[in-house]
Amino acid sequence: MRFSLPSAAVFALCFGVLSSGVLSVSQASAESTDVTRIVAAENVWGDIAAQIGGPRVVVDSILSSPDLDPRRFEPSPAMVLKVKQADLIILNGAGFDSWMDRMAHSKSTIRIASIAGWRDDENPHFWFDPVVVDRVARDIAHQLRLDDSSGGLASFESDLARLQTRIVRLRQRIRETPIAVTDPLPGGLTEELGLVTENSAFLLAVMNGVEPEPAIVAQFENDLKNGQIKLLIYNPQTATSSVSHLLEVAKEAGVPCMPLTETLPPGLHWQDWMAQILDGIESHLLKPDLH
Repeated sequence: MRFSLPSAAVFALCFGVLSSGVLSVSQASAESTDVTRIVAAENVWGDIAAQIGGPRVVVDSILSSPDLDPRRFEPSPAMVLKVKQADLIILNGAGFDSWMDRMAHSKSTIRIASIAGWRDDENPHFWFDPVVVDRVARDIAHQLRLDDSSGGLASFESDLARLQTRIVRLRQRIRETPIAVTDPLPGGLTEELGLVTENSAFLLAVMNGVEPEPAIVAQFENDLKNGQIKLLIYNPQTATSSVSHLLEVAKEAGVPCMPLTETLPPGLHWQDWMAQILDGIESHLLKPDLH
């Protein structure tokens, strides 16, 4: 099992929320015949596509709200029409957005899971893995017939290189620090940082969609109370009664708790978001009393 139990360049396009965070669209003219119409299942991939394509693309992102669960989402007729009108579809795959996969079968499609070489028991949150994101950016450029020197790709790759340099430097300072996560979503990033995820049994239950057994939760609690865990990263989008209880235990034990959603926050580009996540991890794990 591979799953890791584990500033941004300014560009001309930005996203505006059109309907309660469900559909966002880049501000290029959707009426132009010279642009490629892209529909992305998740706003994180839509953001990257808009950066790569620049004025050559108009991008609609279906999911842009942290309040929505991509696995349980059902598209509206308007969204189905958007997909039918698109020239290119971008979806995560790996069972994360099966509703989009069903609509995209006859379209030119980028499936991130295929680019990542995903297998059934692996983490599907590919946007937390900078290596996969780099491959995706290049594949988008290829689909748009853009060369490596095109402004959008070159700018994005420059930002990504700076981000990866920061990850390498931070890894040297925090590697092998024990942490816990309530959802496997940041696995690609925490693995790159060399962090040790202590609650593997709990995460396995989450991956399988079942409530962790009492003994597993009890062990998690003990690790929090005994100072074994230095940081608890939790996903407020998938919080259960067990997670809420563990957050209370962590707070009482003085363990810092860091929220992390699956959805790109409004007003940020992917690289901004990753930088903010690194800021949070660094500030929590490099406190004087921890090292």
